Amino acid sequence: MNRLLKIIAVITVIFYGGCKTMKEKVPAPASAAAPAAKDAFGEQLSKIKAYDFDKSRVDLIKVSDMIREASGKPEMKAMEKQLDDFLKSDASYAAKDFVCRELSVAGTEASVPALASMLTDEKVSDIARYALERIPGPAVDDALRNALRKAKGNAKIGIINTLGVRGDKKAVDALAKLTNDANETVAVAAVAALGRIDDRMATIAIAMVKDKATGATKTAALDAYLRCADRLAAKGQKDAAGAIYKQLYAAGEPMPIRVAAARGMIETAGDKTAEVIVEMLKSTDKPIQTVAIATLKDVAKTDVIKAAAEQLVNLEAAQQAQLVCALADCGDKVALPTVLAATKNSHDYVRVAALRAVGTLGDVSAVDMLVETVASRGGEEQKAAQESLYRLRGPDVDDEILKKLPDAEPKAKVELVRSCEQRNIKIAVPVLMKTAKDADAKVRIESIKALRALAGPQDISALIELQLAAAGNDRGELEKTVVVVAHKTPEDKGQSQAVLAALPSTEDVEAKCSLLSVLGKIGDEAALPVLRDALGDKEDKIKDAAVRALSDWPTAAPAADLLKVAQTSENQVHKTLALRGYVRLAGLKSNRPAEETMKMYKDAMSLAADVSEKKMVLSGLGSTDSFEAMEMASSYLDDKELKDEAEAAVVKIAEERVKNSPRVSAQTRDILQKVIDGTTNDSVREQAQKLLKQGK
Repeated sequence: MNRLLKIIAVITVIFYGGCKTMKEKVPAPASAAAPAAKDAFGEQLSKIKAYDFDKSRVDLIKVSDMIREASGKPEMKAMEKQLDDFLKSDASYAAKDFVCRELSVAGTEASVPALASMLTDEKVSDIARYALERIPGPAVDDALRNALRKAKGNAKIGIINTLGVRGDKKAVDALAKLTNDANETVAVAAVAALGRIDDRMATIAIAMVKDKATGATKTAALDAYLRCADRLAAKGQKDAAGAIYKQLYAAGEPMPIRVAAARGMIETAGDKTAEVIVEMLKSTDKPIQTVAIATLKDVAKTDVIKAAAEQLVNLEAAQQAQLVCALADCGDKVALPTVLAATKNSHDYVRVAALRAVGTLGDVSAVDMLVETVASRGGEEQKAAQESLYRLRGPDVDDEILKKLPDAEPKAKVELVRSCEQRNIKIAVPVLMKTAKDADAKVRIESIKALRALAGPQDISALIELQLAAAGNDRGELEKTVVVVAHKTPEDKGQSQAVLAALPSTEDVEAKCSLLSVLGKIGDEAALPVLRDALGDKEDKIKDAAVRALSDWPTAAPAADLLKVAQTSENQVHKTLALRGYVRLAGLKSNRPAEETMKMYKDAMSLAADVSEKKMVLSGLGSTDSFEAMEMASSYLDDKELKDEAEAAVVKIAEERVKNSPRVSAQTRDILQKVIDGTTNDSVREQAQKLLKQGK
């Protein structure tokens, strides 16, 4: 037995001794890391205690980052406590300002005591309020109200403002008492704060101040009362809001307040809106009339618009013009009779406003008046009538324009034709084909221009007939129209087909030349054989027209033909025309090698018979961007007669080369330097110098 007891005793000693050893070896719990983090934050906070506004913000940023990282985590509570303690320390104002800004985002009601302790100190009250203003919870409001009783001066005014911003209803009584404060600034702040609080008693308090206060306090009360009305209106309590607006609209109140109240009265008047608008339009106060007019669109109902329109004749000219514009903005045709009557007003700016309004409100009944106005008046009235004629809506408006067009007087006919184009009346083409032959020249020209926009490929033959029958300026305009309409035909359908078909049967030389000119501007390659044949025609005018047509060609396809004419023709005019055309084609963008383009310019220069033609070649040369072109241009820098064109060509070519490759070669630099040294043109010199600097 004794032996058993001894064994048990030994086991007990071993067991408990082992446990003790194990306890000594157990590591600290993971939560011990929290104090380490806390210490790191505290250490970082200590680095900013002496911070001032003109110092580096690096340490501030680290503090901010640590707060953001801890946001929503358990350790944030301890960090907030450290921030609160920091505010009680001897840290600099700038450092405390920073901490308050951080608490405005990360702070909770736990920070209220520390921040509240700063409220009555004018030196730091503002920064404390900045944080408190943004921290939610009733504790903040309690702290602000408590501090209000003790605060003085600017600190007190600041607390009043913050209570207003937070909309603290429990502060209404205290603020109401302060509206009588001997310090006018305090009283004004209290009234303004009451205006921010959504509370019936606050509104009553403001009303009482409004009636008895004077000076800045009364002004603040009127503004605050208006704010209350606006808030009620926004909540849908229109009767309550309207009652306040009506008080503020009273004749004795300042005009800015009355104007604001007038708008509110209109917007909350409900079924009495028309009555209120009319009353204000009858007012002798122009600002009141103006606000009624300006608000009309916001409350636009037919009965309101009609009632307002009926008051137009009772207003002075300036307000009449305003009301006409407002009626147009409303877009209700009930106002059209009033607007039409205003087009005959004795004041020109009222007439202009009315004419513009007709474009929005008008219908087919306004066509005659607008056409007559455009035809008989000038200046802004004519312009306004034109714009409205083009904008009139309704499916029957186009029909009315076409109906009136044939028998209208010349001036009116011109405007009706223009309206066909502006309104894109495609069905007007047959009518315009007839008016294009009108006895009046202006009617003909406007009709031809309108056909340019409205005619389609199906009309090309009829247009060519008009072209062949026309003469002078009419034919020139028709040529442009035929070209434009021909280009509306898909390229694979033969854009020049109708013109080519008309050529064989056209015997008149002038008419034939006109067709050749059109072929050149259309640029359909199917026409090239015809134009080449025309170069050998026995009639000089035909040859001339063919050369001009090839010179107008949109690609370089006829370049060889023009070169041959320039080389072999015995007609100096044709040689000159061909050379000019050849140079133009050389300057067109193409896929041909640069060497071919240079050969074209060299050939052209060798054919140039005088200085003017050589200048033309150099001018064309400037459109290339090869070094060979620059070298060719530079070879004329010493030629007194060609010097200016050569310099311009060199600089222009260099500009293109710098765009494509900023680095300027040594050879190019030498040529530019030669231009700089020899030019007498300051602009050319400056540009060359700029290119040298860019290309280094």
